[in-house]
Amino acid sequence: MSEDELEGEWILGWPDRKRAELMPSRDAEGRVIMARSPVLDLEGLITPTDASYIVTQLEMPDPIHPDDYTFSLFGEVDNAVEYTLDELRRLPGRTVRAVTECAGDDAAFFDYLQDRSNNPKPSLRVKQEEFGTWRRMDNEAEPEFDASMAGMLATGLVSAGEWIGVPLREVLQRAGVKDSAVAIRVEGFDEGRPDPMLQYLSVGRDDFEVFDPGIINYDKGLPMEKAMHPDTILAWSHNGEYLQHVHGAPVRLIVPGWAGNWWVKWIHKIEVMDHMPDCYHQTYYFVSGKSPDDPDKKMMTAMGVKTLIKYPRDEDSPIKAGTHSIRGMAWSGEGEVIRVEVSVDGGESWADAHVEYSPDKWLWVRWSYLWQADSPGAYSIMARATDEQGRVQPQTEWNYQRKHFDGIVPMDVVVEA
Repeated sequence: MSEDELEGEWILGWPDRKRAELMPSRDAEGRVIMARSPVLDLEGLITPTDASYIVTQLEMPDPIHPDDYTFSLFGEVDNAVEYTLDELRRLPGRTVRAVTECAGDDAAFFDYLQDRSNNPKPSLRVKQEEFGTWRRMDNEAEPEFDASMAGMLATGLVSAGEWIGVPLREVLQRAGVKDSAVAIRVEGFDEGRPDPMLQYLSVGRDDFEVFDPGIINYDKGLPMEKAMHPDTILAWSHNGEYLQHVHGAPVRLIVPGWAGNWWVKWIHKIEVMDHMPDCYHQTYYFVSGKSPDDPDKKMMTAMGVKTLIKYPRDEDSPIKAGTHSIRGMAWSGEGEVIRVEVSVDGGESWADAHVEYSPDKWLWVRWSYLWQADSPGAYSIMARATDEQGRVQPQTEWNYQRKHFDGIVPMDVVVEA
């Protein structure tokens, strides 16, 4: 093993290979508030905790000691209750393994696929020095918009983990949900004024007005049907350990299949309501529409159907003629991926790939296809997935906030003799 392959520190007394690391972005005080996962450099179905992506919409709250933690549940219930972490852990538990993906992951690919001649192809291998430092706008400052940051911020924002907690419906049923209940509002301890820069970067321009709700707590209004799903849980454990603060400790919401903005961190309150709440992050942000002025915007929930080609990618070109294993991952917001197809001629023809068994419907699957690349030349490699609901990639149309991208991105590879 060469020296440049070794960690800066030995692992348990032994030298080891360098590990894939998060690409962090820090606030003015040096604290990580966002991080891209090195998804191309990882193997397996579960993303290591220290390589899982991080996104915050408002200011991270101060850490809460588990012994001091409580959250309240009230509203359209027979009995309002308050839980400590210890009391929550005494309830019947559930383990859920699931992919979580930021709604804005790979957003810049929308523009690339619409006009490849005028839009550079985004890269999942943005270097740390190019990623820069993300600074929250303070309440008095004007944001400085830089469109080039949009593509850098919105890649590598996907991970998969094992979460342990209690089904949300267990807590709701014990409180006695009334027949009038149609939704729950889950509120986190994180608060602040939403940064308009996030919407400007999402849309790719800053020539429109962003609604200012003032100082708010992060919250989401979950329809009762999804709240009562057995896999929607209040989690206190991630990948076999107690939650880390940056991932929502002591308790966060896990909403399998739905984009990461629904997975409310640092849970403070749960309110059962007789109407759908007007939460900022589903009424003004994380919505689909044709433009900022579209009167028919709709909130976005489940992810589409998506594949990620891990090899070969553009940067692997050129490759030698011979047998190559085209491989990658696939996932869906509506359950198990049952089929992956591969094309090496830009979508003119498709062949079935081998899809590995996955023990959990909300996890991604590994897939591979043996390609006999005997003829030198240029190839456009594509992959598309189908889920158990019969949905075929892609599912999500272009929308002005560029959320939930699940398009088919070609890898352009040259084969040499």
